[in-house]
Amino acid sequence: MEKPTIDSASTETTNEGDDFIERWLECDSPWPTYTRFRHVPLSECVDKRDSVFEPLARTIFIHHNDPEEYREIVAELGYEQAAQEFDKRPHDDKTRKGNFGEILASEYLRQVEDYDLPVYRLRWNTNPDTSMRGEDVLAFKLGNPDGIGREICVTEAKVLSRYDKRAVESAHKQLRSGHRPRPNSIPFVYSVLRLKGQHEKAAEILAFQKRLAPHPPIRRNLLMLVTGNRPRNPFQVIEVEPNVVENLTAANLSLTDLANLVNELFEAEVNLDDL
Repeated sequence: MEKPTIDSASTETTNEGDDFIERWLECDSPWPTYTRFRHVPLSECVDKRDSVFEPLARTIFIHHNDPEEYREIVAELGYEQAAQEFDKRPHDDKTRKGNFGEILASEYLRQVEDYDLPVYRLRWNTNPDTSMRGEDVLAFKLGNPDGIGREICVTEAKVLSRYDKRAVESAHKQLRSGHRPRPNSIPFVYSVLRLKGQHEKAAEILAFQKRLAPHPPIRRNLLMLVTGNRPRNPFQVIEVEPNVVENLTAANLSLTDLANLVNELFEAEVNLDDL
């Protein structure tokens, strides 16, 4: 199985994000006992958490809030504290963990696997303290105009204080569902892009819906597992499954003091001038 290279040269930088993955995480060797899917075991680089805290906190803010819109609100109200009610970062612990997993998976796909994230979907959650319905992450490789190289990656992310194989089973079952991506997922991305005036990219996303394309897009699947402890065999429950979803990458990461890290990131003050 291919081992991904976490390297800044492989990332697609954006004006809104910080490419922190290659500075924070390293990819260990995949376990030889996992033969039915691509395994990506991730670990923190020694003493790097503090150096990536600020860019990671900014990225979490950006996934929930449009910086330009937020700056306009601050300017209109006169001072930043007055705009805090418009901050869409959740306060609920469970929702924070879920969103953290989605953001980490999104940034892994963008920075390491060269996928495009055309829409920050968490910005469109009308009730930020509850989980948003739909795929945790929907990422694209737009490929060539004739469809060659076109890919769509459907992601399920789980963030657990302690490993629970039932959560891994549930995530894999969701990916194995025959209706992924969900029927309204691509139309949602298309509509948001049109609303933001990004008509060319909207047309590229619409092409994923063409049923008779000569080169239909390849669907890939990512299961991102983040735990506060270190499980001995995180994906054995998938390895023994009779039907493993096709084109699956299973990535796992253990983070010490996980709950406090997530809360500190979501509560961090973000300097709007840095966005």
